[in-house]
Amino acid sequence: MKGGYFLMNGRFHKESDAVFTVADIARRAEGFCESFRAEHNEIIFAESISNHLLDTAATIGADLTGLIDSDGRFLRREVSRLLNKNKLYLAAKIEIQIFPADSIVNMLLHVEEIPRGYYPLSESGLLLSIFRDQFQEIHSNSGYATSGFFVRNCASRKAKELNQPNIILLNREGHVCETLDGSFAMLNQDQVIFTSELEGGYNCAIRRHVIQSAKDAGFITVVKERISPDELLQAEELFLYDACYGIQKVLGLEDRRYFSTKTKLIAEKLSTLAQKDREERITN
Repeated sequence: MKGGYFLMNGRFHKESDAVFTVADIARRAEGFCESFRAEHNEIIFAESISNHLLDTAATIGADLTGLIDSDGRFLRREVSRLLNKNKLYLAAKIEIQIFPADSIVNMLLHVEEIPRGYYPLSESGLLLSIFRDQFQEIHSNSGYATSGFFVRNCASRKAKELNQPNIILLNREGHVCETLDGSFAMLNQDQVIFTSELEGGYNCAIRRHVIQSAKDAGFITVVKERISPDELLQAEELFLYDACYGIQKVLGLEDRRYFSTKTKLIAEKLSTLAQKDREERITN
């Protein structure tokens, strides 16, 4: 039977095990949670994922020495162990939680099966809204999961109320900046426009790979500050991206409906990059 186990500090536990103390539960709020993708027992873009986790941990002063290294070797080993234990050999979502303890940093890994295909593009697009009730702050650490949790939590509740899978967030200046667990890009003619990292939005671990995929598909990539909700609503196409599901096409944002032809081309290039990344890793 697939599933049923997680890793806590290198040790396997059943999902039904009582592992956490009251202190652990309190301290989990001081850490962070991220998710990413594995295909055929290998993390996709492992170096980018590992460096993103190291950068995120640095924002709360967490030392991940011995847990995660910059070339992805440690994380690949632990994820492979967990995938094998759970008999998940095709595609999986990996969730990692990092939080402090008395003298160590705890690392929890959980996996679940997802559709295979190196970031497959769903045929059905997303219907989304813009969250306008709360705003993300802009500061040096605002691009990481350790920041902006309250606003994301409020936005998540709003998305659930609307029965939508995700939502677009605004920064304190009223510009679009991120999604619940990733980012977005809009397309106009031959340009793919990404929001600037200076806007306070989440800095997705695979951002540079998505930008490269857009270039490989023949588009001009632009990084733009101060993107207004109206600009997003006037775009030809819109897509979301994150480290677990890759590119997700957007069918509609509020009352606006989009095409997705160009988005599909970029998604195909990202899938090619992901396959090449895994192939190079297992041959080296």
